[in-house]
Amino acid sequence: MPHNVRVYRFGAFAVDARTGELTHNGQKTPLRDQPLQLLLALLERPGELVTRDELTRRLWPADTFVDFDRGLNKAMNHLRDALHDSADHPQFIETLPRKGYRFIASVTSGADDAERVIDAAWPVRSKRRPWFVAAAIVAATAVLVVSGGVRGTRRWISGTAAPHIASLAVIPLENLSGDPEQEYFADGMTDALITDLAKMGSLRVTSRTSVVRYKGTKRTIKDIGRELDVDAVVEGTVTRASDRVRITAQLIQVSTDMHLWAETYERDLSEVLDLQRVVATDIARRINAVVRPLDRPRSVQPEAYGLYLKGRYAFYEYTSEGWQRAIDLFTRAIERDPTFASAYAGVADTYVVAGAYNAIPTDEALTRGKAAAAKALELDEGLASAHYALATARTWYDWDWSGAEREFQRALELNPNDALGRNWYGGYLSLRRRHDEAIAEHERARDLDPLSLIVNTNLARALYWARRYEEAIAQARRTLELDPRFGVALFWLEGSLRHQGLFKEAVALRQQVYGPERAQVVARTFEREGFAPLMRECGDAYRKSGSPVIAARCYAQSGDREEALALLEACAERRCSALVNTTVEPDFDVLRHEPRFQRLVRKVDPDAAATHP
Repeated sequence: MPHNVRVYRFGAFAVDARTGELTHNGQKTPLRDQPLQLLLALLERPGELVTRDELTRRLWPADTFVDFDRGLNKAMNHLRDALHDSADHPQFIETLPRKGYRFIASVTSGADDAERVIDAAWPVRSKRRPWFVAAAIVAATAVLVVSGGVRGTRRWISGTAAPHIASLAVIPLENLSGDPEQEYFADGMTDALITDLAKMGSLRVTSRTSVVRYKGTKRTIKDIGRELDVDAVVEGTVTRASDRVRITAQLIQVSTDMHLWAETYERDLSEVLDLQRVVATDIARRINAVVRPLDRPRSVQPEAYGLYLKGRYAFYEYTSEGWQRAIDLFTRAIERDPTFASAYAGVADTYVVAGAYNAIPTDEALTRGKAAAAKALELDEGLASAHYALATARTWYDWDWSGAEREFQRALELNPNDALGRNWYGGYLSLRRRHDEAIAEHERARDLDPLSLIVNTNLARALYWARRYEEAIAQARRTLELDPRFGVALFWLEGSLRHQGLFKEAVALRQQVYGPERAQVVARTFEREGFAPLMRECGDAYRKSGSPVIAARCYAQSGDREEALALLEACAERRCSALVNTTVEPDFDVLRHEPRFQRLVRKVDPDAAATHP
């Protein structure tokens, strides 16, 4: 870069070569380090071909492990997005296929006078040490690290204090294997990195459900950070070739769009669990987080690990078919490696979640989930997800309240950032009538996973069970903004509307769900006879579908208390897991003075005061 040039201007854009700031019509436009260096390289030689090799050498130190072609293309795409330019119809940057790029617009440059304009626009930032210069100095002196089988290039900002980072999100790692079939592997690495970072204790780490929507996104880091309410974002790539795996990761501060750290790692696939631990620990240390030492994992049989990752990939489809496939894949992983604790934990998670969605009969799901969780903990006591699954099974199947509490507390100690686990713990607290604690726990889960449908829905459920109906209605409606057809949220919204006496609104909600003909029948029935006949029809429908406790709720609200009690007593004989809801469900409030109902509640929870949910 010519030493006397401070500012380059082209079109409505200006870039300050010292501070690395790009403006458009005087307004600052975010631009990361690599696209910035790419732009400066082209501006220094306007009208000339700048080869791909020259650009590669400028953007990466010689000892960096990276897919250079893919990385250069990605940096160019980011730059074109920032400049509102097009490869097909370029205003600024022309592509010369397989050769390089040429800057084709008119460029003017200046020094002192331009410096005053930039400094006047951002007086505070202009006094700070230019971050991209510091990064370039460190990158120029970076060395190849060979330690414990990890090879990589580490870069960081020297001479600056580590920023305060209390929360972060890991954007889905990009698959650079050149094989779309390896997407499950990249997603699995993302999930593992999130899990290991979540165990660090002092960080709030956004859960996978909320970050997956940004897979392959062109959204800016600032936009992502604002939507997820985090201080920093981790992004990177994964390459799997034969029995080797390479991960690149970089940490970006949201408020400044500043690259705080970057590194590349490479290991044998059998050591991938240890590789994940190393990456998470390095990130946590870089931002001065309290690093809770992670247990050094054993080697894993590569084929078993591949099946496990495919199982997680299927699990996160959140469909009945996906869960059945996940159970099959986890089981096959266990057959390959009977000591692979995470595969047993995967089986436990799948059964518990599938049972909650009625994709698998609840009693079967909880029994098998409990057994798989117990086996996982026999092999590795430190698996938080297995503790959460076991605690949930003890809550809903065993009605072992003290045992469930112990498991939840151990899980929270091991991984306080598990949104799904905290969601399950919130359900436990509601069933124990600890409503304020339950709502707080669900709110923590929502903070960790703000875009999760089930986490948001269960916060509405907790508010409903606490008889805070107005808040439950508002929360259910916020959830339906994420997905207007999410049936579980509609269910709790309808119940909250009824208990607020908003029967017309509840009928209208049912009409949205039914087809036009059925919706007209519902409206006519309500106009002629009120809401009770609709609740009786609801009871008949749930009874036929095999949901006796929900059917009993409907019968109780229709005024048919005898039918409701008979169903619940028959359920108690079979030890239906859903009977736990009797301790808190508002629809059963009309039965709480009945001695028969009080006996049922005490069977579920001897400590419960049946008349005071």
